[in-house]
Amino acid sequence: MFTKKLVGWLGLVVLVHTPVFAGTDGYFTTYSHHIEKGEVELMLMNDYTAPSNTKREEGQGEYFSHMLELEYGVSSRYATEFMIEWFEDTEKKTGKFTGFRWENRYLLIEDDPLPFNVMVYGEYEDLHPETRFKMETSGWIQPPYSTAESEETDRERIFETRLILSKDFGPVNVAFNSIYETDVTDGATAFGYSFGVMRHTHHGNMNSGESHCACQHSMKDCKCAHCSGGSDPCDCKMGGSVGLGFELFGGLGDSKKFDLSPSRQEHYLGPILVYHVSPRVMTHFQFGIGLSKTSDNLVRFNIGYEF
Repeated sequence: MFTKKLVGWLGLVVLVHTPVFAGTDGYFTTYSHHIEKGEVELMLMNDYTAPSNTKREEGQGEYFSHMLELEYGVSSRYATEFMIEWFEDTEKKTGKFTGFRWENRYLLIEDDPLPFNVMVYGEYEDLHPETRFKMETSGWIQPPYSTAESEETDRERIFETRLILSKDFGPVNVAFNSIYETDVTDGATAFGYSFGVMRHTHHGNMNSGESHCACQHSMKDCKCAHCSGGSDPCDCKMGGSVGLGFELFGGLGDSKKFDLSPSRQEHYLGPILVYHVSPRVMTHFQFGIGLSKTSDNLVRFNIGYEF
């Protein structure tokens, strides 16, 4: 019922507002360096997951997981987001609201004189241990060392940090994230990575009928997603544009043992399709292909609305 209300409410928001702009890279796990000052974005993220045999042995059935995210671009360098998440297990007929995340990103160094942009990321997570949404992947599924039985806990409180390296090559963005998830209780840290490539093909101004959207790359300070024509010298828009890309992401062990061992970790390859339905509304799809026996397979669909 909660999910149906959220989907219905978001659909109403999309229908009653007049579109003006939209513009994010469309990644699911990876972050680029892009931030737009003053941008407010509401996004509903949805995964359908077919768990691996390892997860099924732990009692998981096929399930939907969701996250509702509200992001604000405080400045051209700093953005903050608040997220809530929940899931429904369609086989076990169970579901749960699992908690929230508060994320902050800051563009530390621009790609001059460095060959890439450097962004730092910090996120506080207060989640139930059964949380299932794959915001990132880290650590081990089957650790290569013996583990002592730990006491049951009703919450996981994690501080996640990332080092984000990102660069635009014309319409193509390339980004790499190194991921560190630290348990605030015992200090144990799980490591992960995410790598993405995305190319957006712009279809011009929806209002003026321009055949090319040149301003994004020819005018340094122009933000195409926010250009509205009139006195603004740059009037191209993102409506109708398409993006194609992929992500590769997975775990790299933890502070007990850092290692790349796919048979014991989750690793995924995910092609992405992004479509800007209008200048304010963006959808993106991904097929997350599990690359190891402990990895799941998933279908991902996000819809975002920018105010």
